[in-house]
Amino acid sequence: MTSPQKNFRSSSPDRAEAAFEWLQDHSREAFWAGVAIIVVAGGIWFSRLSQQAQVRNASTALDEAESAIASQNMPLAQNDLEKLTVRYPSTPAGKVGLILLAQVHYQKGEFQKGVDALKPLTSGNDEYFTPGALSLAAAGMEQMKNYPQAAALFQQASEKSQFESDRAVNLSAAARNLLAAGKVAEAKALYTKLAADPEGFGSAEARVRLGELTAKPAS
Repeated sequence: MTSPQKNFRSSSPDRAEAAFEWLQDHSREAFWAGVAIIVVAGGIWFSRLSQQAQVRNASTALDEAESAIASQNMPLAQNDLEKLTVRYPSTPAGKVGLILLAQVHYQKGEFQKGVDALKPLTSGNDEYFTPGALSLAAAGMEQMKNYPQAAALFQQASEKSQFESDRAVNLSAAARNLLAAGKVAEAKALYTKLAADPEGFGSAEARVRLGELTAKPAS
């Protein structure tokens, strides 16, 4: 009985000849298939090159905006940041630009505009930018005395924060806003959570707040 390996070897020249004949009969198809591969590869290369160029251009635009901020030229800074965030929204520099743009609005007392500027980040799930953007948006809501919404945003920021200190700071801020909104029981629950770990960040302040809430009746 002939082994499969022997059959394979004996048929190799036949397969090569068949493949050659196919290429002769289908030279046009083979040519266009080759062109398609080249175009796809070229497209991937161009896309990567374009992305690198976008990152560089966005970084340059961010530097210009920061220079305007440093010189206290806020109208120019706002204009530069708005262009940056529209042209390069998905780049790291574009995301930093959104945060700086919100801060520029806050300095002008335009808190709602600042919160709106942060929406691309607060509605996303970027592990680096979303927690800080949520916290900044919460601060804007607090300035507008929208305490329930501020508390909700601070709690979201706490949940998404990577570091214990950030989680504690945001949770404490959420409790503060719940108190301002008259939601004493919910605020107590957050302070109790913070105070549960005696060595935890923010535990000491939480115990002080709980003591104050226990010492006086809720209004």
